[in-house]
This record gives sequence, C-alpha cells and structure tokens, in this order.
Amino acid sequence: MPNVRLLIALLSICVLTIAACGGDDDDEIETSPTIFVPQDTAPAPTAVLQAQPDPVQPLEDQVTAVAGGLIEIGAASALYAPNHWSMTLGETVTIRVRNADTQEHNLRLAGLDGQYDTDDDAITSPSPISPGESGELTFVPQVAGNYTFRCDYHPDSMGGQIEVQ
Repeated sequence: MPNVRLLIALLSICVLTIAACGGDDDDEIETSPTIFVPQDTAPAPTAVLQAQPDPVQPLEDQVTAVAGGLIEIGAASALYAPNHWSMTLGETVTIRVRNADTQEHNLRLAGLDGQYDTDDDAITSPSPISPGESGELTFVPQVAGNYTFRCDYHPDSMGGQIEVQ
C-alpha cells in the first residue's frame, strides 16, 4: 500500500497547489500595459525634379516622340542621334543605344537630383557598350520635366534630353 499512499500524497499536493494559485472572482485580471507606437501619418514628400545639367550636345530641333515604349538612339562619331525626345509622365520606356562607332559608349540619365554620378541615375547595361553592340535601360518618370542624358566616356560631346509631359 505504500504506492497508494504516495499517490494520495501527490494528488493532495496538486490539489493544494491549484487551489493556492486560483483567485477569487473579485480580483482584477492583470493585463499587460498598452504600448502606443506613434505613427507617421504625414504625407510622403512630393518628388521634385531639380534643375538638370545643360545637354553638352546641341539638341535637334525636331523632338522625337516615344513610340511603342521604345527610344532608339544611335551613337556614332561621338554624338547621339536622335538626341531630343518627348514622352508621357508615368509611361515606361526602354532606351536602347546602338553603338555604331569605333569607341565605347554608354548613356547615363541624370535623376531627380539633377546631377550625374549619383544613386538616382539610370545607366545603360552593359556599360560600356562596345562598338557594334547595344545597351538598354528602363525609364519610368514619376515627375514631369526635362531629363538630361550624356555618355560617360564622352561627357563633353555626347548628350541629349527627354521631355516628360
């Protein structure tokens, strides 16, 4: 019978432990404190196109409209042709540069900050574009205005502009 006595003793301890842990119904239920996290409900800043660099290459008088989401630009004799484009705000375009020159080229589009060689620039891939090859970049303007582009390898002679309306 020692096993029965041991079992009764263990059950008694369990009952006493449960009874001691219980509270009466008048006790308030403890809850964790509520933590309020402030939310930034201010509207996101509106993107603004900063003044762009002047195109180093004279712009063509004729503005070429984007057709079918594609801008095709030739690079030859260290010049872009055509180099003056127009497109619609929010339109997605692929800019394709075909290198018909004997030198390497690329196309760098200045971003919203209006400066070259910053994180918001768009640049063709591959860069450089070897003679006889093509490179591309995708451009989706979020702000209307005139965006300037240039060749990093010929920054004093190759440039152009895309007018976003």
